[in-house]
Amino acid sequence: MRIDVLREALAARPGQPVPFDELIDAVWGDDKPSNPKGALRNLVQRLRATDQVVTEPAGYRLVLRKPGPHQLPADLPDFVGRTHEIEAALASTAPVLAITGPPGVGKTSLAVHVAHRLSERFADGQLYVNLRAFSPGAPVTPEQAVSRFLRALGAEDVPVELAEQTALYQRMTADRAVLVVIDNATRELIGPLLPAGPSCRVIVTSRTDLPEHEQIRVGVFDHGEAQELLAHLRIGGSRTERAELARLCGHLPLALRIAAANVAHGHLPDYLTELRGDDRLGVLEIEGDAAVWATFDLSYRAQSEAAQRLFRLLGHVPGPDFGVGAATALLGEDATAVLDRLVDANLVQRAGDRYSLHDLLRIFALRLAPPELGRLHDYYLVNADAAGRVLHPEFRRLALPPIADGVPRHDFGDSTEAVAWLEAERASVVAAILAAGDRPVAWLLADAMRAYFYFHSLLVDWVASAQAGLRAARGHRDRAAEAAMRGSLGLAHWRGGQFAQAQAEFEEGIALARELGDEQALGALLINAGIVHWECGRLDAAADALRESLRIIGENPPAVYNLSGIYMDLGPLDLAVSYARDVARLSAEQGISRGKAFAEGHLADAYILIGDVDRATEHLDALVPELDDPALGTVFVIRMFDTRALLDLERGRSAEAEAHAHRSLELAIECEDPKSEGDAHNTLGLAACAQGRADEAVSHHQQGLELCRKVGYLRGEVDALTGLAGAHRALGHLSEAFEHAVEAVTAAERGQLRVRQVPALAELAEIHRAMGDEEEAARTRSRALELARATGRQAWERKLAQPPANGGSTSS
Repeated sequence: MRIDVLREALAARPGQPVPFDELIDAVWGDDKPSNPKGALRNLVQRLRATDQVVTEPAGYRLVLRKPGPHQLPADLPDFVGRTHEIEAALASTAPVLAITGPPGVGKTSLAVHVAHRLSERFADGQLYVNLRAFSPGAPVTPEQAVSRFLRALGAEDVPVELAEQTALYQRMTADRAVLVVIDNATRELIGPLLPAGPSCRVIVTSRTDLPEHEQIRVGVFDHGEAQELLAHLRIGGSRTERAELARLCGHLPLALRIAAANVAHGHLPDYLTELRGDDRLGVLEIEGDAAVWATFDLSYRAQSEAAQRLFRLLGHVPGPDFGVGAATALLGEDATAVLDRLVDANLVQRAGDRYSLHDLLRIFALRLAPPELGRLHDYYLVNADAAGRVLHPEFRRLALPPIADGVPRHDFGDSTEAVAWLEAERASVVAAILAAGDRPVAWLLADAMRAYFYFHSLLVDWVASAQAGLRAARGHRDRAAEAAMRGSLGLAHWRGGQFAQAQAEFEEGIALARELGDEQALGALLINAGIVHWECGRLDAAADALRESLRIIGENPPAVYNLSGIYMDLGPLDLAVSYARDVARLSAEQGISRGKAFAEGHLADAYILIGDVDRATEHLDALVPELDDPALGTVFVIRMFDTRALLDLERGRSAEAEAHAHRSLELAIECEDPKSEGDAHNTLGLAACAQGRADEAVSHHQQGLELCRKVGYLRGEVDALTGLAGAHRALGHLSEAFEHAVEAVTAAERGQLRVRQVPALAELAEIHRAMGDEEEAARTRSRALELARATGRQAWERKLAQPPANGGSTSS
């Protein structure tokens, strides 16, 4: 197929632009279509569904992929047995290989061992997830699992809905060679996690039979395998004694390892005497085998009092794993040495600096004592709150309850340390929220994680946590907490582009806050409602909401920041500048270090719109040292590359503008951020048109228009329509140019985007003139000039006051 030939031609020079003519020759040879560049452009568009292809001045460039993920757990250093099963797994060519069998027989160990043997065949990486379908507590949902896969593959803006996630996952794996290990699954959980590419493979482990897939059934060890494991673990005693040990452990690999750990510190005959006893926890049976539980019990009773207590507590930990800090919180003292002892006894598994319990051992621990999770919840709360305050002190937060004495409090020296802790504990904190029922910790933890979820686009975890917090608040009849969770859900929906759902949640929250007389909550909710009004083109309503919030809660940097943004669309621009300067002042006064960066970004954008390139350059240059701060978020960095490109255009440096816009586009695609991607395409269109490549400009603006319309991004839509009008006019397609210009003016008027309407009107005037209607051109030009004066677009005011010139394109 031609698309495969195109991919090969681009891949032959990865990371370098391949000239258009070379690609046309490679794809079509002597049988070229009538419009070869247009046909090539269409083929590239199809290729972009699976590959990142960037348009350069001289050709197209295939972006090199980042190294693939390597998520496999460590292989057992002393893996033994399963020779026939390993041979069958390595020889299999089935897209999905199921390893099934009862609990404790080593399905996961076998799957991980085989996956490590196969890993070199999968250049694009290995994905792993433990769905915990048979573990106590709720399993990992398909939405959570797919979102984690997507992030590992490079997506940052992950959709909330499973259907959208699955579609993105299918696109991202369509031409990759990825090995996926799905551990502890049930049939209904597997489907969304299956990759699309023919070069991908999947290994599934399950306790249930999966006959629809190629299947390897695993049972307990046979006599030879059991003896091989005991020999490998250097267990002494006679052959008869080792055989009896294997029998009393039910030939179960997990039980054998635990028994071996105990025998390593004692005498095998004495241990066998204890194991034969009938006073163990025989009522606790696994698959009818009480002896296995006796193995667990003996190992448990061999531990110190502190280790026994910690083991009992760990059985109730809701998350997939935990760190030393969480274990220390539960134990009430430093748990490092105690954890090491439990790991040596094979009662706890360690992977790096994270720990976990096998499902069977969790069940065993659960039955030893009731849950005592208060200190664990306190640990999560106090540290999630502290990390959030380091990253984003400007966020309003719910007050924490009293924290138990001795709970570890991490000293997050900088944002990197704060993000590292949140990344490590995120899955466990979310699991704790979902397992909390109607206890207050559900909404308190959801609130403490909100800023982190927001700035790292963790929408799936955010929505699940906020919904759980909302259920808890309503079950607890706590209306203040309900208002907070409504606000959090609204913000999550807004971040995901679901504006109608966001507005509905904000309205519910605002009504609750007014009813309660909670001015702080009301002020925060009004800020967010104002943002949604702004996105939906209701700028007057947006400004009203933000001004009301300022009257209620006083000078608030986020509210002032958003007012600055609104006036960059509504005008006058001097108000946008004034509010942005207030953001810088308030941030300095209130110790919000990153507020200055956001203010500098807005000032740069405002001065570009005004046409003061020197001041715009000054503020943009002041931002450069700040861009490495991870707390600013990738979206901010993308926006600043686009701002730099627009500034280059104002200075007449279209080639430099194109380079910066390309970087913005690359980051936007990597982050799955359609709004920023649309902005970058529009800027690339302006740069291409400025260099005389109007046909290429049309392609960029058309892509920008489709992206912006898809997510309801009106500002980007107006820019795309205006750019299309200018590019078509440059090509002499006056009918198409006229239609796009009229649509741009109408859309800008509908959304109160008065600042954006100025170049749209100016372009429409040029098109009228090109069509020979000087009278209508003069009227439209006059209207544009009046609006430029009203909104403060000084450069446009000067341009429109001069006699019209021939040719050219219209920038935004």
